[in-house]
Amino acid sequence: MDNNKFGNFIIQLRKEKGLTQQQLAEKLYITDKAVSKWERGLSFPDITLLKSLADVLEVNISELINCEKGNEEDIDIQKEIDQAVKNIEKIRKEKNKKRILIISISTILIIFIGYLSLKYYNKFHPKTIVDGENIYTIGNYNLSKNGLDKMIEIIEKSENMNQKYSISYFEALLDSLGNVKTFTLSLNTFDNNEKYLGRVGYTYSNNKLYYTSPTNDNLNIVNYYDKNSSIEYISNIIKQIPITKQFKLSKFKNNFIIYKPNTIIPNGTPIYDMRTGIKEPLNEEDYKNGKGGISDGNTNVVIKLSNSSDTSATSQYQYVFNTIDSSVPNNPNNMMETDYYISNGTLKFTRDYGNTWINTDITKEQLDSTLEFYNNSLSLAANSWFISEDKYLPIAYFYGSIPTLKISLDNGKTWNETTLASPREFGNRITRRIVGFTSKNVGYVALGTDWSMNFGENKKMYLTNDFGKTWKKIDLPLNNTSATLVDLCMYDEKIGVLILENNVDVNFPLIYSTNDGGQTWEEVQFSYFNLPDEIKYLEDIDSITKENEDYIITLGQGEDGTLKAIFKTRNLFSPWLFIETTKKNIHTVG
Repeated sequence: MDNNKFGNFIIQLRKEKGLTQQQLAEKLYITDKAVSKWERGLSFPDITLLKSLADVLEVNISELINCEKGNEEDIDIQKEIDQAVKNIEKIRKEKNKKRILIISISTILIIFIGYLSLKYYNKFHPKTIVDGENIYTIGNYNLSKNGLDKMIEIIEKSENMNQKYSISYFEALLDSLGNVKTFTLSLNTFDNNEKYLGRVGYTYSNNKLYYTSPTNDNLNIVNYYDKNSSIEYISNIIKQIPITKQFKLSKFKNNFIIYKPNTIIPNGTPIYDMRTGIKEPLNEEDYKNGKGGISDGNTNVVIKLSNSSDTSATSQYQYVFNTIDSSVPNNPNNMMETDYYISNGTLKFTRDYGNTWINTDITKEQLDSTLEFYNNSLSLAANSWFISEDKYLPIAYFYGSIPTLKISLDNGKTWNETTLASPREFGNRITRRIVGFTSKNVGYVALGTDWSMNFGENKKMYLTNDFGKTWKKIDLPLNNTSATLVDLCMYDEKIGVLILENNVDVNFPLIYSTNDGGQTWEEVQFSYFNLPDEIKYLEDIDSITKENEDYIITLGQGEDGTLKAIFKTRNLFSPWLFIETTKKNIHTVG
Protein backbone atom coordinates (compact mmCIF):
# COMPACT_ATOMS: atom_id res chain seq x y z
CA MET A 1 0.00 0.00 0.00
CA ASP A 2 1.10 3.54 -0.75
CA ASN A 3 1.31 5.14 2.69
CA ASN A 4 1.10 8.68 1.27
CA LYS A 5 -2.06 7.76 -0.61
CA PHE A 6 -3.48 6.26 2.57
CA GLY A 7 -2.57 9.37 4.57
CA ASN A 8 -4.25 11.69 2.06
CA PHE A 9 -7.34 9.51 2.13
CA ILE A 10 -7.52 9.74 5.94
CA ILE A 11 -7.19 13.55 5.73
CA GLN A 12 -10.03 13.64 3.16
CA LEU A 13 -12.36 11.49 5.26
CA ARG A 14 -11.51 13.30 8.51
CA LYS A 15 -12.24 16.72 7.03
CA GLU A 16 -15.49 15.43 5.52
CA LYS A 17 -16.53 14.47 9.03
CA GLY A 18 -15.42 17.86 10.37
CA LEU A 19 -12.96 16.28 12.80
CA THR A 20 -9.58 17.57 14.01
CA GLN A 21 -6.67 15.19 14.53
CA GLN A 22 -7.22 15.44 18.29
CA GLN A 23 -10.94 14.66 18.00
CA LEU A 24 -10.28 11.64 15.79
CA ALA A 25 -7.62 10.44 18.22
CA GLU A 26 -9.96 10.74 21.19
CA LYS A 27 -12.61 8.64 19.46
CA LEU A 28 -10.00 5.92 18.93
CA TYR A 29 -8.42 6.29 22.41
CA ILE A 30 -5.04 7.08 20.91
CA THR A 31 -2.82 10.18 20.71
CA ASP A 32 -3.11 12.90 18.07
CA LYS A 33 0.56 12.20 17.27
CA ALA A 34 -0.41 8.77 15.97
CA VAL A 35 -3.03 10.30 13.67
CA SER A 36 -0.50 12.86 12.46
CA LYS A 37 1.96 10.08 11.55
CA TRP A 38 -0.70 8.25 9.53
CA GLU A 39 -1.58 11.38 7.58
CA ARG A 40 2.07 12.15 6.87
CA GLY A 41 2.68 8.62 5.61
CA LEU A 42 5.10 7.83 8.43
CA SER A 43 3.17 4.91 9.91
CA PHE A 44 0.12 2.68 9.43
CA PRO A 45 -2.55 1.86 12.06
CA ASP A 46 -2.40 -1.42 13.97
CA ILE A 47 -4.69 -3.98 12.36
CA THR A 48 -6.84 -3.96 15.53
CA LEU A 49 -7.67 -0.29 14.90
CA LEU A 50 -8.83 -0.67 11.28
CA LYS A 51 -12.41 -1.63 12.14
CA SER A 52 -12.77 1.26 14.65
CA LEU A 53 -11.14 3.72 12.24
CA ALA A 54 -13.46 2.65 9.40
CA ASP A 55 -16.53 3.00 11.63
CA VAL A 56 -15.57 6.52 12.77
CA LEU A 57 -14.93 7.65 9.17
CA GLU A 58 -18.07 5.82 7.95
CA VAL A 59 -16.41 3.62 5.33
CA ASN A 60 -15.83 -0.11 5.24
CA ILE A 61 -12.45 -1.76 5.73
CA SER A 62 -12.04 -2.54 2.01
CA GLU A 63 -12.56 1.09 1.06
CA LEU A 64 -10.15 2.15 3.80
CA ILE A 65 -7.42 -0.26 2.63
CA ASN A 66 -7.86 0.68 -1.05
CA CYS A 67 -7.97 4.42 -0.23
CA GLU A 68 -11.04 4.88 -2.38
CA LYS A 69 -14.73 5.05 -1.61
CA GLY A 70 -16.70 2.34 -3.35
CA ASN A 71 -13.63 0.20 -4.00
CA GLU A 72 -14.10 -2.95 -1.96
CA GLU A 73 -11.25 -4.94 -3.53
CA ASP A 74 -8.67 -5.70 -0.82
CA ILE A 75 -5.24 -5.65 -2.48
CA ASP A 76 -3.61 -7.23 0.59
CA ILE A 77 -5.70 -10.40 0.30
CA GLN A 78 -6.07 -10.59 -3.48
CA LYS A 79 -5.13 -14.27 -3.57
CA GLU A 80 -7.95 -15.19 -1.18
CA ILE A 81 -10.45 -13.07 -3.10
CA ASP A 82 -9.43 -14.67 -6.47
CA GLN A 83 -10.05 -18.11 -5.02
CA ALA A 84 -13.39 -16.99 -3.68
CA VAL A 85 -14.43 -15.63 -7.11
CA LYS A 86 -13.66 -19.02 -8.75
CA ASN A 87 -15.93 -20.73 -6.27
CA ILE A 88 -18.66 -18.18 -6.71
CA GLU A 89 -18.65 -18.54 -10.57
CA LYS A 90 -20.58 -21.76 -10.15
CA ILE A 91 -23.59 -19.94 -8.78
CA ARG A 92 -23.49 -16.83 -11.03
CA LYS A 93 -26.59 -17.98 -12.93
CA GLU A 94 -28.68 -17.89 -9.81
CA LYS A 95 -31.15 -15.05 -9.41
CA ASN A 96 -29.34 -13.30 -6.57
CA LYS A 97 -25.79 -13.98 -7.82
CA LYS A 98 -24.65 -10.37 -7.34
CA ARG A 99 -25.90 -10.26 -3.76
CA ILE A 100 -24.37 -13.69 -3.01
CA LEU A 101 -21.06 -12.56 -4.49
CA ILE A 102 -20.89 -9.49 -2.24
CA ILE A 103 -21.88 -11.49 0.82
CA SER A 104 -19.32 -14.18 0.04
CA ILE A 105 -16.49 -11.73 -0.51
CA SER A 106 -17.44 -9.88 2.67
CA THR A 107 -17.49 -13.17 4.53
CA ILE A 108 -14.04 -14.04 3.28
CA LEU A 109 -12.79 -10.59 4.29
CA ILE A 110 -14.24 -10.99 7.76
CA ILE A 111 -12.75 -14.48 8.16
CA PHE A 112 -9.35 -13.38 6.94
CA ILE A 113 -9.29 -10.24 9.05
CA GLY A 114 -10.38 -12.39 11.99
CA TYR A 115 -7.51 -14.76 11.25
CA LEU A 116 -5.03 -11.86 11.17
CA SER A 117 -6.54 -10.44 14.35
CA LEU A 118 -6.20 -13.80 16.10
CA LYS A 119 -2.62 -14.10 14.88
CA TYR A 120 -1.95 -10.56 16.15
CA TYR A 121 -3.65 -11.31 19.48
CA ASN A 122 -1.63 -14.49 20.05
CA LYS A 123 1.58 -12.64 19.25
CA PHE A 124 0.94 -9.75 21.62
CA HIS A 125 -1.02 -11.68 24.25
CA PRO A 126 1.05 -14.82 24.95
CA LYS A 127 -0.44 -17.45 27.23
CA THR A 128 2.74 -17.52 29.32
CA ILE A 129 4.99 -14.63 30.44
CA VAL A 130 8.56 -15.91 30.48
CA ASP A 131 11.64 -14.60 32.22
CA GLY A 132 13.18 -11.81 30.12
CA GLU A 133 11.59 -9.90 27.24
CA ASN A 134 8.04 -10.67 26.09
CA ILE A 135 6.16 -9.19 23.11
CA TYR A 136 3.04 -7.93 24.83
CA THR A 137 0.46 -5.14 24.55
CA ILE A 138 -2.07 -3.92 27.07
CA GLY A 139 -3.84 -1.82 24.43
CA ASN A 140 -5.92 1.16 25.53
CA TYR A 141 -5.97 0.20 29.19
CA ASN A 142 -7.60 2.78 31.45
CA LEU A 143 -6.14 2.69 34.96
CA SER A 144 -8.80 4.78 36.66
CA LYS A 145 -11.56 2.42 35.48
CA ASN A 146 -9.74 -0.90 35.72
CA GLY A 147 -7.16 -0.40 38.47
CA LEU A 148 -4.47 -3.07 38.44
CA ASP A 149 -6.64 -5.84 36.96
CA LYS A 150 -4.39 -6.11 33.88
CA MET A 151 -1.30 -6.42 36.09
CA ILE A 152 -2.98 -9.21 38.05
CA GLU A 153 -3.69 -10.98 34.74
CA ILE A 154 -0.02 -10.64 33.75
CA ILE A 155 1.14 -11.98 37.13
CA GLU A 156 -1.12 -15.01 36.82
CA LYS A 157 0.45 -15.80 33.41
CA SER A 158 4.05 -15.49 34.68
CA GLU A 159 6.34 -18.50 34.95
CA ASN A 160 7.55 -19.55 38.43
CA MET A 161 5.44 -16.89 40.09
CA ASN A 162 4.47 -17.46 43.74
CA GLN A 163 0.88 -17.24 44.86
CA LYS A 164 1.50 -14.84 47.76
CA TYR A 165 2.98 -11.43 47.09
CA SER A 166 2.67 -7.75 47.93
CA ILE A 167 3.61 -4.61 46.01
CA SER A 168 7.08 -3.23 46.67
CA TYR A 169 6.78 -0.43 44.09
CA PHE A 170 4.38 0.61 41.34
CA GLU A 171 4.71 3.45 38.85
CA ALA A 172 2.79 4.14 35.63
CA LEU A 173 2.94 6.88 33.01
CA LEU A 174 -0.56 7.70 31.73
CA ASP A 175 -1.92 9.66 28.78
CA SER A 176 -4.46 12.44 29.17
CA LEU A 177 -7.34 9.94 29.16
CA GLY A 178 -5.85 7.83 31.95
CA ASN A 179 -4.58 5.04 29.67
CA VAL A 180 -1.33 3.32 30.62
CA LYS A 181 1.65 4.09 28.37
CA THR A 182 4.40 2.51 30.48
CA PHE A 183 4.56 0.91 33.91
CA THR A 184 7.01 -0.56 36.42
CA LEU A 185 5.82 -3.08 39.01
CA SER A 186 7.97 -4.67 41.71
CA LEU A 187 6.64 -7.38 44.03
CA ASN A 188 7.84 -9.09 47.20
CA THR A 189 6.98 -12.81 47.09
CA PHE A 190 6.40 -15.18 50.01
CA ASP A 191 5.61 -18.82 50.70
CA ASN A 192 2.45 -19.92 52.51
CA ASN A 193 4.17 -19.31 55.86
CA GLU A 194 4.93 -15.72 54.77
CA LYS A 195 8.65 -16.39 54.53
CA TYR A 196 10.28 -14.02 52.04
CA LEU A 197 11.33 -15.75 48.80
CA GLY A 198 12.49 -12.94 46.54
CA ARG A 199 11.73 -9.91 44.42
CA VAL A 200 9.80 -9.95 41.13
CA GLY A 201 9.94 -7.18 38.55
CA TYR A 202 7.85 -6.11 35.53
CA THR A 203 8.63 -3.24 33.14
CA TYR A 204 6.31 -2.40 30.23
CA SER A 205 6.96 -0.02 27.33
CA ASN A 206 6.41 0.02 23.53
CA ASN A 207 4.66 -3.38 23.44
CA LYS A 208 7.51 -5.03 25.32
CA LEU A 209 7.14 -6.55 28.78
CA TYR A 210 10.31 -7.37 30.73
CA TYR A 211 9.79 -9.93 33.50
CA THR A 212 12.24 -10.92 36.22
CA SER A 213 11.12 -14.09 37.98
CA PRO A 214 11.43 -14.41 41.80
CA THR A 215 15.02 -13.62 42.78
CA ASN A 216 16.37 -13.26 46.30
CA ASP A 217 18.17 -9.93 46.20
CA ASN A 218 20.07 -10.71 49.44
CA LEU A 219 19.67 -7.14 50.64
CA ASN A 220 20.19 -6.46 54.33
CA ILE A 221 16.49 -5.74 54.72
CA VAL A 222 13.81 -7.94 56.25
CA ASN A 223 10.72 -8.06 54.04
CA TYR A 224 7.35 -8.55 55.71
CA TYR A 225 4.15 -9.65 54.01
CA ASP A 226 2.05 -6.49 54.04
CA LYS A 227 -1.71 -6.81 53.55
CA ASN A 228 -1.89 -3.05 53.06
CA SER A 229 0.19 -3.53 49.89
CA SER A 230 -1.77 -6.44 48.45
CA ILE A 231 -2.33 -5.82 44.74
CA GLU A 232 -6.08 -6.35 45.11
CA TYR A 233 -6.37 -3.64 47.77
CA ILE A 234 -4.18 -1.14 45.90
CA SER A 235 -6.13 -1.84 42.69
CA ASN A 236 -9.40 -1.13 44.49
CA ILE A 237 -8.31 2.20 45.97
CA ILE A 238 -6.79 3.38 42.66
CA LYS A 239 -10.26 3.03 41.12
CA GLN A 240 -11.55 5.52 43.71
CA ILE A 241 -9.21 8.31 42.56
CA PRO A 242 -10.54 10.74 39.89
CA ILE A 243 -7.30 10.35 37.97
CA THR A 244 -8.33 11.80 34.59
CA LYS A 245 -10.14 14.79 36.08
CA GLN A 246 -7.27 15.61 38.43
CA PHE A 247 -4.62 15.41 35.71
CA LYS A 248 -6.76 17.56 33.42
CA LEU A 249 -7.13 20.18 36.15
CA SER A 250 -3.45 20.00 37.09
CA LYS A 251 -2.15 20.37 33.52
CA PHE A 252 0.96 18.33 34.25
CA LYS A 253 3.46 17.90 31.43
CA ASN A 254 3.69 14.21 32.37
CA ASN A 255 1.09 12.17 34.24
CA PHE A 256 2.55 9.67 36.71
CA ILE A 257 0.80 7.57 39.34
CA ILE A 258 3.06 6.08 42.03
CA TYR A 259 2.64 3.75 45.00
CA LYS A 260 5.29 2.91 47.62
CA PRO A 261 4.43 0.93 50.78
CA ASN A 262 4.44 2.50 54.22
CA THR A 263 4.67 6.13 53.15
CA ILE A 264 4.80 8.62 56.01
CA ILE A 265 3.67 12.16 55.17
CA PRO A 266 4.86 14.73 57.73
CA ASN A 267 2.26 16.19 60.06
CA GLY A 268 0.63 19.33 58.61
CA THR A 269 1.26 18.46 54.94
CA PRO A 270 -1.69 18.97 52.52
CA ILE A 271 -3.22 15.70 51.31
CA TYR A 272 -6.37 14.23 49.80
CA ASP A 273 -7.69 12.47 52.90
CA MET A 274 -9.72 9.65 51.37
CA ARG A 275 -10.30 8.29 54.88
CA THR A 276 -13.01 10.92 55.28
CA GLY A 277 -14.70 10.30 51.95
CA ILE A 278 -13.98 10.59 48.21
CA LYS A 279 -12.63 14.02 47.29
CA GLU A 280 -13.35 16.04 44.17
CA PRO A 281 -10.34 17.27 42.15
CA LEU A 282 -8.72 20.49 43.34
CA ASN A 283 -6.51 23.03 41.66
CA GLU A 284 -2.98 23.34 42.98
CA GLU A 285 -3.68 26.42 45.12
CA ASP A 286 -6.71 24.88 46.87
CA TYR A 287 -4.85 21.61 47.41
CA LYS A 288 -1.85 23.38 48.97
CA ASN A 289 -4.24 25.36 51.18
CA GLY A 290 -5.42 22.07 52.70
CA LYS A 291 -8.92 21.87 51.23
CA GLY A 292 -8.43 18.16 50.63
CA GLY A 293 -7.21 17.54 54.17
CA ILE A 294 -4.07 17.82 56.29
CA SER A 295 -1.78 14.91 57.24
CA ASP A 296 -1.83 13.88 60.89
CA GLY A 297 1.59 12.24 60.49
CA ASN A 298 0.01 8.80 60.71
CA THR A 299 -0.22 8.04 57.01
CA ASN A 300 0.63 4.62 55.60
CA VAL A 301 -1.26 3.83 52.39
CA VAL A 302 -0.57 6.68 49.96
CA ILE A 303 -1.12 6.96 46.18
CA LYS A 304 0.65 9.86 44.45
CA LEU A 305 -0.29 11.65 41.24
CA SER A 306 2.79 13.52 40.06
CA ASN A 307 4.35 15.30 37.10
CA SER A 308 7.51 13.25 37.56
CA SER A 309 8.63 9.76 38.54
CA ASP A 310 10.70 11.50 41.23
CA THR A 311 8.60 10.98 44.37
CA SER A 312 10.06 14.15 45.90
CA ALA A 313 8.59 16.30 43.10
CA THR A 314 6.83 19.42 44.35
CA SER A 315 3.95 19.17 41.84
CA GLN A 316 2.08 16.18 43.21
CA TYR A 317 -1.17 15.16 44.87
CA GLN A 318 -1.07 12.60 47.68
CA TYR A 319 -4.17 10.45 48.26
CA VAL A 320 -4.30 8.86 51.73
CA PHE A 321 -6.37 5.73 52.41
CA ASN A 322 -7.21 3.59 55.43
CA THR A 323 -4.99 0.65 56.34
CA ILE A 324 -6.57 -2.81 56.36
CA ASP A 325 -3.89 -4.24 58.65
CA SER A 326 -2.77 -1.94 61.46
CA SER A 327 -0.37 -4.57 62.85
CA VAL A 328 2.27 -3.73 60.22
CA PRO A 329 4.59 -1.02 61.63
CA ASN A 330 5.58 2.03 59.63
CA ASN A 331 8.43 1.47 57.17
CA PRO A 332 9.30 -2.06 58.38
CA ASN A 333 10.93 -2.79 55.02
CA ASN A 334 13.19 0.24 55.11
CA MET A 335 14.49 0.80 58.63
CA MET A 336 14.71 -0.37 62.22
CA GLU A 337 12.28 0.80 64.87
CA THR A 338 15.08 2.87 66.40
CA ASP A 339 17.23 4.30 63.64
CA TYR A 340 18.91 7.42 62.27
CA TYR A 341 18.99 9.33 59.00
CA ILE A 342 21.67 11.51 57.42
CA SER A 343 20.70 13.99 54.68
CA ASN A 344 22.16 17.28 53.44
CA GLY A 345 24.42 17.72 56.43
CA THR A 346 21.77 16.94 59.05
CA LEU A 347 21.43 14.01 61.46
CA LYS A 348 18.03 12.84 62.73
CA PHE A 349 16.85 9.98 64.94
CA THR A 350 13.61 8.01 65.09
CA ARG A 351 12.20 5.60 67.64
CA ASP A 352 9.04 4.65 65.70
CA TYR A 353 10.15 3.37 62.26
CA GLY A 354 10.40 6.88 60.85
CA ASN A 355 6.91 8.01 61.80
CA THR A 356 8.49 10.97 63.61
CA TRP A 357 12.05 12.33 63.53
CA ILE A 358 14.18 13.95 66.24
CA ASN A 359 16.65 16.63 65.19
CA THR A 360 20.20 16.89 66.52
CA ASP A 361 22.23 20.08 66.90
CA ILE A 362 25.35 18.81 65.11
CA THR A 363 26.58 21.18 62.38
CA LYS A 364 27.19 20.14 58.80
CA GLU A 365 30.93 20.68 59.28
CA GLN A 366 30.99 18.49 62.41
CA LEU A 367 29.02 15.76 60.65
CA ASP A 368 31.20 15.90 57.54
CA SER A 369 34.39 15.63 59.59
CA THR A 370 32.93 12.67 61.50
CA LEU A 371 32.03 10.79 58.31
CA GLU A 372 35.47 11.60 56.91
CA PHE A 373 37.04 10.15 60.06
CA TYR A 374 34.95 7.02 59.46
CA ASN A 375 36.82 6.53 56.15
CA ASN A 376 34.49 8.81 54.15
CA SER A 377 31.53 6.69 55.17
CA LEU A 378 27.89 7.58 54.54
CA SER A 379 26.87 6.38 57.99
CA LEU A 380 27.89 6.53 61.64
CA ALA A 381 30.20 3.89 63.08
CA ALA A 382 28.34 0.79 64.27
CA ASN A 383 27.26 1.03 67.93
CA SER A 384 28.48 4.66 68.19
CA TRP A 385 24.91 5.91 68.66
CA PHE A 386 22.03 5.04 70.97
CA ILE A 387 18.29 5.60 70.89
CA SER A 388 15.66 3.40 72.51
CA GLU A 389 11.98 2.88 71.76
CA ASP A 390 11.56 4.00 75.38
CA LYS A 391 11.23 7.78 75.03
CA TYR A 392 12.33 8.28 78.64
CA LEU A 393 15.85 7.03 77.93
CA PRO A 394 18.51 9.48 76.69
CA ILE A 395 19.62 9.77 73.06
CA ALA A 396 23.38 9.74 72.52
CA TYR A 397 26.00 9.59 69.76
CA PHE A 398 29.72 10.20 69.17
CA TYR A 399 31.10 12.65 66.64
CA GLY A 400 34.49 14.03 65.58
CA SER A 401 38.01 12.58 65.25
CA ILE A 402 38.39 13.14 69.01
CA PRO A 403 35.34 11.20 70.23
CA THR A 404 32.90 13.76 71.61
CA LEU A 405 29.74 12.37 73.17
CA LYS A 406 26.43 14.18 72.60
CA ILE A 407 23.56 13.41 75.01
CA SER A 408 19.95 14.59 75.06
CA LEU A 409 17.79 13.94 78.12
CA ASP A 410 14.67 15.65 76.71
CA ASN A 411 14.04 13.87 73.41
CA GLY A 412 16.28 16.11 71.32
CA LYS A 413 15.19 19.52 72.60
CA THR A 414 18.60 20.23 74.17
CA TRP A 415 21.99 18.53 73.90
CA ASN A 416 25.02 18.30 76.18
CA GLU A 417 28.45 17.07 75.15
CA THR A 418 31.53 15.65 76.83
CA THR A 419 34.93 14.26 75.81
CA LEU A 420 35.97 11.15 77.74
CA ALA A 421 39.39 10.44 76.21
CA SER A 422 41.88 11.65 73.61
CA PRO A 423 44.05 9.83 71.05
CA ARG A 424 47.10 10.94 73.04
CA GLU A 425 45.82 9.06 76.09
CA PHE A 426 45.05 5.94 74.05
CA GLY A 427 48.23 6.10 71.96
CA ASN A 428 46.31 5.90 68.67
CA ARG A 429 43.12 7.02 66.93
CA ILE A 430 40.00 5.99 68.85
CA THR A 431 38.01 4.25 66.14
CA ARG A 432 35.94 1.89 68.31
CA ARG A 433 33.05 3.80 69.95
CA ILE A 434 30.11 2.34 71.84
CA VAL A 435 27.41 4.04 73.92
CA GLY A 436 24.20 2.94 75.65
CA PHE A 437 21.86 3.60 78.57
CA THR A 438 20.03 1.15 80.85
CA SER A 439 17.99 3.88 82.58
CA LYS A 440 17.75 7.64 82.38
CA ASN A 441 20.69 8.13 84.72
CA VAL A 442 22.76 4.95 84.16
CA GLY A 443 24.82 4.80 80.99
CA TYR A 444 27.92 3.10 79.62
CA VAL A 445 30.61 3.84 77.04
CA ALA A 446 33.40 1.73 75.58
CA LEU A 447 36.28 3.21 73.57
CA GLY A 448 39.07 1.41 71.76
CA THR A 449 41.70 1.61 69.05
CA ASP A 450 42.58 -0.65 66.17
CA TRP A 451 45.54 -2.97 66.66
CA SER A 452 48.85 -2.16 64.98
CA MET A 453 52.47 -3.29 65.27
CA ASN A 454 53.59 0.19 66.29
CA PHE A 455 50.95 1.13 68.83
CA GLY A 456 49.38 -2.14 69.93
CA GLU A 457 45.77 -1.79 71.06
CA ASN A 458 43.94 -0.03 73.90
CA LYS A 459 40.35 -0.17 75.17
CA LYS A 460 38.44 1.16 78.17
CA MET A 461 34.87 1.31 79.45
CA TYR A 462 33.16 4.17 81.29
CA LEU A 463 30.09 4.15 83.55
CA THR A 464 27.83 6.99 84.67
CA ASN A 465 25.16 7.12 87.37
CA ASP A 466 24.28 10.81 87.05
CA PHE A 467 22.83 11.26 83.55
CA GLY A 468 26.26 11.50 81.94
CA LYS A 469 27.62 14.33 84.05
CA THR A 470 30.53 12.25 85.41
CA TRP A 471 32.06 8.99 84.19
CA LYS A 472 34.10 6.27 85.93
CA LYS A 473 36.89 4.72 83.80
CA ILE A 474 37.39 0.91 83.94
CA ASP A 475 39.94 -1.36 82.21
CA LEU A 476 38.70 -4.04 79.84
CA PRO A 477 40.16 -7.58 79.49
CA LEU A 478 42.83 -8.56 76.91
CA ASN A 479 44.11 -5.01 76.63
CA ASN A 480 47.01 -4.44 74.21
CA THR A 481 46.25 -7.60 72.24
CA SER A 482 44.72 -8.28 68.84
CA ALA A 483 41.35 -8.86 70.58
CA THR A 484 40.05 -5.41 69.69
CA LEU A 485 36.79 -3.95 70.97
CA VAL A 486 33.60 -4.79 69.03
CA ASP A 487 30.61 -4.20 71.30
CA LEU A 488 29.42 -3.76 74.88
CA CYS A 489 25.89 -4.16 76.21
CA MET A 490 24.88 -3.66 79.84
CA TYR A 491 21.67 -5.02 81.35
CA ASP A 492 22.02 -2.67 84.32
CA GLU A 493 24.88 -0.91 86.11
CA LYS A 494 26.35 -4.26 87.24
CA ILE A 495 25.57 -6.94 84.62
CA GLY A 496 26.78 -6.83 81.03
CA VAL A 497 28.39 -8.61 78.05
CA LEU A 498 31.52 -7.60 76.16
CA ILE A 499 32.29 -8.65 72.56
CA LEU A 500 35.91 -8.78 71.29
CA GLU A 501 37.41 -9.82 67.96
CA ASN A 502 38.53 -13.45 67.77
CA ASN A 503 41.53 -13.98 65.52
CA VAL A 504 41.40 -17.75 65.97
CA ASP A 505 37.89 -18.00 64.53
CA VAL A 506 37.05 -14.73 62.76
CA ASN A 507 33.43 -15.79 62.20
CA PHE A 508 32.58 -15.87 65.90
CA PRO A 509 33.71 -13.40 68.57
CA LEU A 510 35.19 -13.72 72.04
CA ILE A 511 32.49 -13.11 74.66
CA TYR A 512 33.06 -11.91 78.25
CA SER A 513 30.52 -11.27 81.00
CA THR A 514 30.56 -9.18 84.17
CA ASN A 515 28.28 -8.99 87.22
CA ASP A 516 30.15 -6.26 89.11
CA GLY A 517 30.09 -3.32 86.75
CA GLY A 518 33.20 -4.33 84.81
CA GLN A 519 35.56 -4.78 87.75
CA THR A 520 36.01 -8.43 86.76
CA TRP A 521 35.28 -10.28 83.53
CA GLU A 522 34.85 -13.98 82.78
CA GLU A 523 34.96 -15.52 79.31
CA VAL A 524 31.74 -17.23 78.24
CA GLN A 525 32.36 -20.79 77.13
CA PHE A 526 30.02 -22.48 74.69
CA SER A 527 30.38 -24.40 71.45
CA TYR A 528 29.63 -22.65 68.18
CA PHE A 529 29.47 -26.10 66.59
CA ASN A 530 26.02 -26.60 68.12
CA LEU A 531 24.56 -23.72 66.12
CA PRO A 532 22.38 -24.38 63.05
CA ASP A 533 24.04 -24.21 59.63
CA GLU A 534 22.24 -21.00 58.69
CA ILE A 535 24.35 -19.10 61.25
CA LYS A 536 27.57 -18.56 59.29
CA TYR A 537 28.89 -15.84 61.58
CA LEU A 538 28.01 -13.63 64.55
CA GLU A 539 29.53 -10.27 65.37
CA ASP A 540 27.87 -8.10 68.01
CA ILE A 541 25.20 -8.06 70.72
CA ASP A 542 21.75 -6.59 70.17
CA SER A 543 20.13 -6.86 73.57
CA ILE A 544 19.98 -8.43 77.02
CA THR A 545 16.56 -8.99 78.57
CA LYS A 546 15.27 -11.16 81.39
CA GLU A 547 12.45 -13.70 81.48
CA ASN A 548 11.71 -15.07 84.94
CA GLU A 549 15.13 -16.16 86.23
CA ASP A 550 16.83 -16.42 82.83
CA TYR A 551 18.70 -13.85 80.78
CA ILE A 552 17.86 -13.74 77.07
CA ILE A 553 20.77 -12.57 74.90
CA THR A 554 20.44 -11.72 71.21
CA LEU A 555 23.59 -11.72 69.09
CA GLY A 556 23.62 -10.23 65.60
CA GLN A 557 25.70 -9.85 62.45
CA GLY A 558 26.50 -6.16 62.78
CA GLU A 559 25.56 -4.06 59.76
CA ASP A 560 26.26 -6.88 57.31
CA GLY A 561 23.41 -9.28 57.98
CA THR A 562 19.87 -9.45 59.35
CA LEU A 563 20.11 -12.87 61.03
CA LYS A 564 19.93 -12.91 64.84
CA ALA A 565 20.75 -15.77 67.22
CA ILE A 566 18.91 -15.92 70.56
CA PHE A 567 20.42 -17.60 73.64
CA LYS A 568 19.26 -18.26 77.19
CA THR A 569 21.39 -18.47 80.35
CA ARG A 570 20.76 -18.38 84.09
CA ASN A 571 23.53 -15.96 85.11
CA LEU A 572 25.50 -15.07 81.92
CA PHE A 573 28.41 -17.24 83.16
CA SER A 574 26.71 -20.63 82.94
CA PRO A 575 26.57 -22.25 79.46
CA TRP A 576 24.48 -20.31 76.95
CA LEU A 577 21.69 -22.40 75.44
CA PHE A 578 20.81 -21.66 71.82
CA ILE A 579 17.05 -21.08 71.44
CA GLU A 580 16.27 -19.94 67.89
CA THR A 581 17.12 -17.61 65.04
CA THR A 582 15.14 -14.63 63.82
CA LYS A 583 15.58 -11.81 61.34
CA LYS A 584 15.38 -8.11 62.07
CA ASN A 585 16.24 -5.08 60.02
CA ILE A 586 19.58 -3.35 60.38
CA HIS A 587 20.54 0.21 59.53
CA THR A 588 20.94 0.69 55.79
CA VAL A 589 22.33 3.78 54.10
CA GLY A 590 19.54 5.79 52.46
